[in-house]
Amino acid sequence: MSNDSIVTRYQTFFAVDFMPLIRQDQAQGAPERVAYAAEFAAFQLGQIDKKLGRLVDLMERQAPHPS
Repeated sequence: MSNDSIVTRYQTFFAVDFMPLIRQDQAQGAPERVAYAAEFAAFQLGQIDKKLGRLVDLMERQAPHPS
């Protein structure tokens, strides 16, 4: 499996709202749920960071520059 397909799979997976993983009609144990929640939170924080970075860049471009 190429890295691009892995990245695409993760982006698709984390793009939806958080939902605990349930496999074979059985919830995972606490360590697995915590790890998944941490990965989801980290991904979402990364997305927020990117958007805020773009927002700051746009605001800096539009701000009047002192002469």
